[in-house]
Amino acid sequence: MARLYVLKSMIISYLKYRRKAQGKYHLHSPLVYDLYEKVLEPSTSFRAKSRNLRHDELFYDVLDKRLKSFINDNPLIFKDDDVVMIVKDIHRNRQNEADWEKLIADEKVRLSIDCWRFGMVFIMDRIKKEHYILKV
Repeated sequence: MARLYVLKSMIISYLKYRRKAQGKYHLHSPLVYDLYEKVLEPSTSFRAKSRNLRHDELFYDVLDKRLKSFINDNPLIFKDDDVVMIVKDIHRNRQNEADWEKLIADEKVRLSIDCWRFGMVFIMDRIKKEHYILKV
């Protein structure tokens, strides 16, 4: 019975995500649009080819490398004291969702991106606070 409740909760959470999620053509932030095209889109096409745990770890390695490359390629946007984090499994259960909501509510977090299976958090004091829910 508890397992059914968890499954129902996950389905409802996913449907809410899909209703709010935007594609890249609805993004009004040039930074997030570039990030989508250069980091998220290529990484998720890699993930589509892989479905087991080892490949899941490889996906996060590829995502991390592309994100670091993106940051290094944009020195006018990213400074040395900026913090960028990838948070895995943000919708796996209610506790993870609550932790994610608490994290993105923090005033230091200026940009957050929800990609369903993972989220990205940017601590950058030069930009206004924004939250995106993206279809990837």
